[in-house]
Amino acid sequence: MARQKRSRIPDLGRPEVTELEFGRTTHRVAEVEPMDVDGVRTMTIGTIAWGVVALALLPFWGNLQDQGRTWWLWTAFAGLGLGLMGIEFCKRRRDALAERAATAPLQAVIPVDELPEETVTDTAPVEPQAAPGATTPDADPERPTGRRRRS
Repeated sequence: MARQKRSRIPDLGRPEVTELEFGRTTHRVAEVEPMDVDGVRTMTIGTIAWGVVALALLPFWGNLQDQGRTWWLWTAFAGLGLGLMGIEFCKRRRDALAERAATAPLQAVIPVDELPEETVTDTAPVEPQAAPGATTPDADPERPTGRRRRS
């Protein structure tokens, strides 16, 4: 008789997992909300890392110069500078998103069944019309279809 093993990890706060089958493979997908990431923290951590690398390489300036590897130090300085610009960019983006969310009117989602009848209309799909004077492949069976050759 097989005994079921209890998990050591508690199931508190775990999302529901659904299984999707594609051909012979089965994928487990969790129903989770996407993170609201503005990028400021990520850019800050990366910039600090480049700064630490630049400071760690500074005492070895002579050795790097002798070995022809000063580009290591310049790469760290470039990462530091680009990171500082990236932090400013992400802060501006975060502020713009917050401002847009604050000024945007709340939009109610109304199901189609509850819309007034004058707004619900049955429209047939409109077929695209060719430009005047243009021939379609159906109109000229002798004309080859496909890509045009460039001269």
